[in-house]
Parts: sequence; structure tokens; C-alpha cells
Amino acid sequence: MAKKKFALWKSITLISTGVVLSTAMGIGTGVALSYKGLLDVFFSKSNYTPSDGEKEKCEEVAREGIVLLKNEDNLLPLDNKKQNKVGFLGQDSVDFVYGGSGSGSVDTALAPTLKESFERAGFSVDETLWDFYSTGAGSSYRKSVISAQGTGSFNVNEVPQSVYTQDVKDSIKTDDVLFCCIGRSGGESFDLPLNIISNGYTLSGGNYLYLQVDDNERAMMKMACEASENVVLIVNTNNAVELGFLEEEEFKNVKSVLWVPGVGQEGLYALGDIVSGKVNPSGRLVDTWAYDSTSAPSFKNMGSFKLSGVNFPTANNENKYNKANQYIVYEEGIYVGYKYYETRYEDALLHRQNTGDFNYETEVQYPFGYGLSYSSFEWKDFSVTEKDDTFEINVTVENVGEKEGKDVVEIYMQSPYTQYDIDHGIEKAAVELVGFAKTKNLMPKDGFTKEYYSETVTISVDKENLAAYDADGAKTYIRDAGQYYFTAARDAHEAAENILKKKGADTKGDISMVDDSYHPETLDTTSFKKSKATGKDITNHFDDADPTYYGEEKPTYVSRNDWMGTLPTSSYKEGTWAVNQTLNDALNWNRSDDVIKDDVEMPINSSGTSLTIHDAVVDGVLKDYDDEIWDQLVNQISQKKMLELVRMGGYATISLKSIDLPATQDKDGPSGISGTLVGGISCMAWPVEVMMAATWNETLIEEMGIIIGDDSIQAGVAGWYAPGADIHRSPYSGRNFEYYSEDGFLSGKIGAAEVRGVRSRGVIAYMKHFALNDQETGRSGGIVMANEQSIREIFLKGFEMIVTEGGCTAAMAGMNRVGAAWAGAHKGLMTDVLREEWGFKGMVITDQASVSAMFYEDIISGLYAGTDMWLNTGSNYWNLEDFYTGATSNGRIMQSVHKAAKNIIYAVTFSNANADMNYQIGDELNGNIATTTILPWKTWLTIADVVVFAGSLALIGYSVFRMILNKKLIAD
Repeated sequence: MAKKKFALWKSITLISTGVVLSTAMGIGTGVALSYKGLLDVFFSKSNYTPSDGEKEKCEEVAREGIVLLKNEDNLLPLDNKKQNKVGFLGQDSVDFVYGGSGSGSVDTALAPTLKESFERAGFSVDETLWDFYSTGAGSSYRKSVISAQGTGSFNVNEVPQSVYTQDVKDSIKTDDVLFCCIGRSGGESFDLPLNIISNGYTLSGGNYLYLQVDDNERAMMKMACEASENVVLIVNTNNAVELGFLEEEEFKNVKSVLWVPGVGQEGLYALGDIVSGKVNPSGRLVDTWAYDSTSAPSFKNMGSFKLSGVNFPTANNENKYNKANQYIVYEEGIYVGYKYYETRYEDALLHRQNTGDFNYETEVQYPFGYGLSYSSFEWKDFSVTEKDDTFEINVTVENVGEKEGKDVVEIYMQSPYTQYDIDHGIEKAAVELVGFAKTKNLMPKDGFTKEYYSETVTISVDKENLAAYDADGAKTYIRDAGQYYFTAARDAHEAAENILKKKGADTKGDISMVDDSYHPETLDTTSFKKSKATGKDITNHFDDADPTYYGEEKPTYVSRNDWMGTLPTSSYKEGTWAVNQTLNDALNWNRSDDVIKDDVEMPINSSGTSLTIHDAVVDGVLKDYDDEIWDQLVNQISQKKMLELVRMGGYATISLKSIDLPATQDKDGPSGISGTLVGGISCMAWPVEVMMAATWNETLIEEMGIIIGDDSIQAGVAGWYAPGADIHRSPYSGRNFEYYSEDGFLSGKIGAAEVRGVRSRGVIAYMKHFALNDQETGRSGGIVMANEQSIREIFLKGFEMIVTEGGCTAAMAGMNRVGAAWAGAHKGLMTDVLREEWGFKGMVITDQASVSAMFYEDIISGLYAGTDMWLNTGSNYWNLEDFYTGATSNGRIMQSVHKAAKNIIYAVTFSNANADMNYQIGDELNGNIATTTILPWKTWLTIADVVVFAGSLALIGYSVFRMILNKKLIAD
């Protein structure tokens, strides 16, 4: 039988296919190997089972963080024997908010449902209603948020009335109590919409602000109120929402309201226990809840504001990535949250000049620090005793109600607002949180002895909390002369009322809870000018964060000396801000002569020693940061390896065999070591940070931190990109769920407690996003302008306390600019304040630096300023080899690399990645099972390479063979 010719086009096709496949595989293999670190994390896998103690602690955080906002007729707690059948209304009931999107996300497959929570508490759940939302006609409606990648939209998508079936309407009439659920959340990369949006499913949803209830939600709650006299509203939101509608007549049957922010993996069980009365709610608000969510002065300067006239050189490849096209000016100054509302209230009540029309009763619905209990607590024996550096404050709390429970004592201070302050632009809030304490569980007074129903809490207030920052005159912290007040209060408004009552105003305040014994006679500009942590002078480092530094127009910062003349009525600059040449030049790479001039020697590459990190630990104790051993260790590392350590820090740090430094695996997520983003390592997902802060319980959050540390040891994850410590500057900030509060002091206390806990287990906790990253819009390179007083007193306060009280050894730089400089390249922030003033010892990493859009996070200016490591997984990015070899070698730059390497080595050695530090899991919570392995992706890749290349060669070989055979057939 004659052989058939093989068509030429087939041979060409097969050869082309082989070449394309082998080329693509080669390129793909190269890319994969260049992102080795990221792939190691992605293909990590852990076997993890939380212990009963860990589950209980997660529930406990939620039990103490849920806030009771309203409880008319003492509807709650329910008697689950008499009021056994409950019905859940609202799509949020089956789509509960457990966390936030992006780095704070939670694997909901592991979490209980609302139904399971209530059934465990002994209630019977209306199955008809539950099925309607979960699998029936209501299942087509779900709220949505924009993803971190920018897809999707913000919509509530509540079920319209037309969708409800008759059997559902009939069923709710048989329920003893109806629970209406509304939910809101945010996420990474995008803030909540600041403008009116429309319902995504039906016009009947109406137009609304995202933090208002829409028409479909109102109709749902009205339906509940018409069907039952006993309605409870569950506000399942991470941001403060507008609840003024509850005061309307048609919603009078909503007798109880519970605020339940993201509950994490196990926390939803706490809600059933609170409703049943097994647990008495003791949470307190961490933000001011205004009737109008847009009423704070920050709202006028939030969102997307454009720059124009910016001209960057295009001669080199790097500058094309340096474009900054957005800015924001914090014109509100220190008047964030309650510091605005309570201060303007006092000034209006005392008729301060130019206060304007301000009615607190119509402005604020629930003040900062507010929260109810099922019991009643009586306070007495308030006293303030001055010590050398502190004030010791005592309050006796007695449970005079009928239910056991915990109470929160909040301490506020008012400092005098003087002519010196007015002359130098120093602002003072009417009340300022300076201390707090949560009581133990107190039994009812009737039936128990005093040791069970009473507790005297002692709160120490550092005198530093009385100082204000004077950026204009003394250029440091000062203490004014004049009258100071301390008060114990249940919330910020009660604190203002107490002090006003003491001043003689007609308020509901309690003067027995006010002390006015401190009255210094002279202005003090020296006692607070040196850092307690380091002894270094404290002075201005953020002049360049103000537009006037660049010769631009001075912003009108809000002042209580002239409310109506300074409150913003529109955005900082209408339209776009046309920058001048000075600012334009400053927005270019910060590679001035001070950064790159070569006036220092190249660092030593060989110290002549053969030390390892084990020599830096003696009997489990780390040698001091200033010990010469750290420089000796760095000197043993090659310049090439040193640079790799600095520039390849994405979700891991590399190992250094020359000094036996282990590699670390690092994970993201303020809710714990979570696997929802990268890789398969997934430990307990804790309630969101706003819930943690709402506990007002430092001890509890430190215990939670210890367990996160246990997870770290078991999962083999030494680095944790958390906690978040920026400020709830506005309720519309998209990432409020992963920051603690509108108040820097509360943020600092809770954050420091969490970090103390995780550090006790050797976790490298990267506090973030350092700093002034208080909105998501424009965070990538956006300019943030603010005055020095507000930067220090509001936006850095939490970070400072996490360092000085929490012992934090790592930080993550924000993507934003502070003034014209990227935050990681701002020397005042990264070195002068963080290290020199606060005494921070450890490393600073960038935020994401593995994509070209982040090339403005310049490694040269960043290293010089004090940033140490780039969150980068691309082996070709951030290469500085030219600066230690060849004609462009530069000793100053390599000295910066040397310093950064020291900081990284110190932090890693001071972690549970180093067995010499002997960090141990606590016996009381032992029992978790966690093993971590890196799946053999490189083996799979090698096999795939062999298969593809062999297959390609076979295709090419076969095609060539057939072409030769064709020629032979033709010749024959």
C-alpha cells in the first residue's frame, strides 16, 4: 500500500505549535521563578483545627463588642420559653457581614448562620421566612460592594415588597418577635460612595446615600412593625449609619436596636446569647453616630480631588510612574468625630462668638462611647489624685440592677482654650478621652455581698495627655496655664454635660463626677519637649505636609475661635488644583543631593567574624538593638544578598545562610492569619477591629492577641500584616472595619493591647498603613495635606501607642504621600518621629510593590528616609546592583541598604521564626492542630516543562520527519 504524502500546511502548523508551546512555557517558567516567594505562599497548605478555647475567645470578643443602642419596654433579653419563635427579615439575615473585603475578608463557609446562632440559644426560627431569603424568591437579592480590583458596585439590593409571597406575610404574624437586619460593609481600594446612588434592582428602592436606609429597607421594617409590636433591629454594619428614621411614628414598634459589626468566624453565636439574656451586652460605640452622616467637616474634604499642571520629566523610565493626580486636605484639623460635635455643642451652649446655628439634639443620635446594658450601674466616690507624672483616678461601680454584667468607665479631660492657643493656631477639644476601664462581671446588688456587686476601678492618666502640640510658637508639646477638668462619664456627651454643669451651665450633668483641682498658673513649653521613650527633642517634622510649605495658598483649618468662618462649605479647591512649580518639583523623585551624594564610604562586606543570629540571643534574651553584633552580622552578608533581603519582601523574608537567618512566611489580614487572600493557611478569623475596639477591654484584646500568636507558631507564619491603626476620619471611609475608631487614644490602647499579645508569642506585627491613609480613594500616590497638630494628636496617636506601649517591631508604610513625599520616603515620619522620638526598633515594609503602578514607592529615597523592605515578589524589580558595582557605586545608598538589612535581621531574630527565642504556645489554649507545608509546585512546574518541551520536540521532529518523507516520496 502506497504511503500518503503529509500536507505541508500540517507540518508547518505542528512546527509552529511546538515552537509557540515551548516558548510560552519557557516564558511562563521564567515568570514563575521570578515570583518564587509569592508562589511559595500561594501554594502553602495547612491543616488547622481551632481549639475550644480559641472558639470561646472569638465569641467573647463579640459578646463584649456588640452594642445595645435602644431597649424600650425592656424588650431584650427575650425569654426563649415565652417568646420562643423568632422571624428574620432582610436579605442581610442570610448574608451577614462577617468581615470586610480585601485583607479583612473572612471565609464564611466556616462561620455559623444567624439561624444557627439563635437555635443554639434555644429559639425556634421561622422556617418559611428563612427559606424565602435563603433559597426562595428573596434569594435573588444580595447587597454588593466594589472588590479590591474595582469590579462590582455598592448596592443594598433589599427585597422589594412586590416579591414577598402571601405565605411569608402570613408567617410573620405568627412570630413572637421579629428581627429586621440591615447590613453595610466596605473594603480595600474604594471608599463608600459619597453621592446619591440608586437601588440596583428596582426603582422602588429609591435614591439614597449608602449609609441611609433605602425605601425597600424601610418598607421591610414597616411590614414588620405592622405585623408585630415586638421588633428588634440588627444593625450589621462596620460603618456608622443613619438611624434617625427610628424616631418616626411608623417605626415605633422597633423597640430594641443592636449594633453588630463584622463578627468573624465564631462571633455570631454571641448574638443569640445576648438576645436570650445569657450574656449582658457591654459594648460601647467607637464612633459618633450622627443623624446626618455627611454633617462632620471632614465630609467636605473626602473623595477624589484632582491635581492639574503637574509636569514630570520623561527622560528616564522611572519618572513615568511617579505621576500624582489626586490630593486631599484635612481641613478639619483636630475636629474629627466627637471632638467636633462636643466642642461645637459647648461653644453653642456658652454662646461663644460666631458659633452659628447648632443644635446637638438634632445633630447626634448616639454619641461616642455610648452603649446600654440590661442592668443599671451606680457610680460613686470619684476621686483624682495628682502623682509625679500621672493622675490616679478612682471610681466605685455598683450593679444596682437585676442582671449581672460589666460596665465601662470612661475618663475625659478638658484643657483650657487660651489666648496663646488662639494666637498660635492651637485647637482644643471640649472633651478628650484620656483613660477607660471595664469592670469585672458584677452581680446584682440585691442578693450578693459587696465583693461581688461592687468594684473600684483605678485609671492612671499620664500628664502627657494634657499637652497640646504647638507647631507655630514653641514647636513642641506645651501645657497651657488655666483650669483643667477631669470627669468620669458613660459617653463623650455625658462628659461634656458634666463639665458644663460644673461651669454653671444648665445641663443634665453630674458634678459629683467632675474634678477641677488642677489649675497650673503658667504656660509650660519645656516639660513635654523631650520624648519619654528616647529622651530626644520633639519638634516639627511635618511642615512639608501643609500647602504653604510649597508657597501654595494656606488652607482654612477649622477653628473653634471662628466656627462659621472656618467650617468648610465646599471642597478645598473647586475643580482641580493647579499646582505651582515648587510643588511640582517636590512631586518628582526625592533623589536630591542629600539622598544620592556619595560622601560616605562603601559599607564593609566582611567583618572578619563568623557570627550567626544565635550569637545575638543569650538564654532566650535578645541583645540590645544598639549592640555591635547587629552591624557585625550585616557585614558578613554580601552586597548582593543584602539587597535581595531588602527588595524581595513580598509575603516572606528570605533566608541568609551566612548568618543562619531563617526565612519567614508573612500573611495579611487584620482579622487574623487568614487564607482568603493568598495561600491555603487559614487560622481563626476574628471579629473586625471596630468590634475589638467596641469591647473597650484591653485585657480581652491582649488575650485574643496571644491566641493569634499561638496560631502564628502553629501555622509557621512569623509575619502578620496587621493591625490597622489609621483613623475613622469619616463614616464613609471604606476601610473603617480594619481600623479601630475615630479616636486615636482608644485606637492606641486597643491596638497596643493586641500587639502586646501577639508579640508575647514572637509575631512580627506590621502596624499599618503608616500613616494618614485614612481613605481609600486616591491612596496610591495621592497627596495628603494636614497641619502638624492634627497629624500628631489625631492621626499618629494610635501608631505611637502601639510602638511605645505595645512593643511593635514592624510597620507597613502607606501608599499615600504625606505632603509631596510618598509616606515611605518621608524621613520626618519614618525616622525622626517613628525611630528617634518613639524609639521604634525594627523594620518598615512598603505596601504592595510588585506591580509597576507602585514604582513611585522609590527604593532609593525610601531607604534613605527609613523604609527597609519592599513588599515585592518580582525578581527584576527594585534592583540596585549598579550602586555597589561599577562606575555608579554609591556608599551613601549602600549604607542605607546596610541599615535596612540590620533592621530586618533584628526583627526576624526577635520573632518566633528564631527557635532560640523559645516562644511557646500557652498550655491553656494548646490543642490546635496546624501543620504547614509548601506544595511541590516547582516539581509540578518541572514535570510540565518536561512534558511541554518533550511534546514540542516530538511535534517538531515528527513534522520534519514527514517533510523529509514527502521529499523521498516525490523523488520516488
